[in-house]
Amino acid sequence: MITEEHLKEKMRRIDFTCPDSIKDWDMDALLKDMVHHIGSIDGELRDSLIYTSFYRLMEGNHLSQEQMLFLFDICIDESHLFNEIGKKEDDSVFTRAFSSLVLALLLAKDRERPFLPSEKVQEAIHACFHYLEAEVDTRGYVQRKGWAHSIAHGADYLTEVIRHPQFPEELHQRSLDIVKSCIFKEATYVDNEDGRLCSAIEALVEKGLTDEELHTWLMNLSGSVNERYTENGYSLSFYREQMTVQQFMQTCYFRLKWKDTGSKSRDHIGTVLQKWHRHVFN
Repeated sequence: MITEEHLKEKMRRIDFTCPDSIKDWDMDALLKDMVHHIGSIDGELRDSLIYTSFYRLMEGNHLSQEQMLFLFDICIDESHLFNEIGKKEDDSVFTRAFSSLVLALLLAKDRERPFLPSEKVQEAIHACFHYLEAEVDTRGYVQRKGWAHSIAHGADYLTEVIRHPQFPEELHQRSLDIVKSCIFKEATYVDNEDGRLCSAIEALVEKGLTDEELHTWLMNLSGSVNERYTENGYSLSFYREQMTVQQFMQTCYFRLKWKDTGSKSRDHIGTVLQKWHRHVFN
């Protein structure tokens, strides 16, 4: 198998400004090399070269249906999306997180130019839920290795799952539950995870989630914070958890406001944040 340094040199030669030149590449071999190194701890290779090239290859329609199906089957398997799932603070997170990003790209491409069989779309939906429930390594930027960003990348995947035409309405509540589970992981998010999770909420609203349904969910979300205060008092862990929820709700408020929707949900957020500003948790 090609070494990382050799692959970096090879990929730097891809000229996306000249689409005709890409036809000269052995794309099957290149894709295999890229997938093999998708979880590299070299941030330049993993993020700037491999992921960015996946995006450009799909955006420019340089991949065949067979090649995209190959990527789908690899990225969703136990050695990629679920690679060492349940571990934290090790390098396996890079493989999981960047596999989820490629799956998001593939679902977005399938909306534009369908190529996935229906059963694979359903597999992608349920794998997304399972992945976000099971992921415990919530690091954003990792020193000397670059972005892991598992929750943000998983949220991008969830957003594309929801946007897909085959996403069923009966999974709206399950999606809300998944977002809540991500918010309440043992993490202090500082790398725009709240914004990426809010994109999934926006996608649900676009797919028909009502203001009443969102309001009920937000009440449940803020209620969970109040319950934790009742149980544990004003501890450091509670403070960080409450700040994570507060940041998410603030982002959600403005996303709804900019779209001029969700007035009842926005009113609830405003009331809750006003109370929390005064340290009132009830």
